[in-house]
Amino acid sequence: PIKHGLTNESWLARTANEAVVLRVSNRRWSSLQIDRSVESIVLDLAAHAGIGPEIVARDTSRGILVTRYLGPTCTESRMHEDDLIRRLGGLFRSLHALPAPGSVREIHLPTVIAGYLETLDTLNTMSPTTSADMRERGMALATEIADSSLPCLCHNDVHHLNLVDRDPLRLIDWEYAGIGEPFFDLASVCVYHEYSLAEREHLLRATLGEPPVHSHMDRLAKCCWLFEYVRELWTEVRAAVDTH
Repeated sequence: PIKHGLTNESWLARTANEAVVLRVSNRRWSSLQIDRSVESIVLDLAAHAGIGPEIVARDTSRGILVTRYLGPTCTESRMHEDDLIRRLGGLFRSLHALPAPGSVREIHLPTVIAGYLETLDTLNTMSPTTSADMRERGMALATEIADSSLPCLCHNDVHHLNLVDRDPLRLIDWEYAGIGEPFFDLASVCVYHEYSLAEREHLLRATLGEPPVHSHMDRLAKCCWLFEYVRELWTEVRAAVDTH
């Protein structure tokens, strides 16, 4: 076993000539807005572009996936190194430039938030995250971002455990991928690793290929708040599902 994730369990299997990762989904995945068929399509695109693992075998109906093993993932400390942030920007540029077929789902942030809130309401789960004020702020900000978005293919869950330090960098665990807001993709790594304003600016510069302006920094800040809110909702849905 190499990882017991929150929506799946994984094993590393080695032969004399190669190594693969076997992942089996647990019962939580459908409640957490994961679409295994979309993930499979996006993985094929990412593998062809050289930024994701090759699929060896799959059974999306049962949540089973076998991919080539790319090597160990990054450490938390590496995520703060200037060179890695620069390379991460290049990875985002490559990812966001990939054409996506129409079968890839849209990650519409207001719909994502509404879906999690509906699940929590159905399970009679109340918390500060589901308060009227937080609902209103979350939906308003998500709508603002969605209405001004230039959607592209995104990973939406970038952190050190999903990043393999090869040349170029590779991303694994594409279960939340889809057509969405590119700055929300950047927000994932910024929130997970608590990037400073200087690190956010460095990441934006590396991704955009030019110095960011105030509107870029402001949009990233809003997406960071949204990512944190979506992550809190996701965590509460997972806990609620576990108790029912």
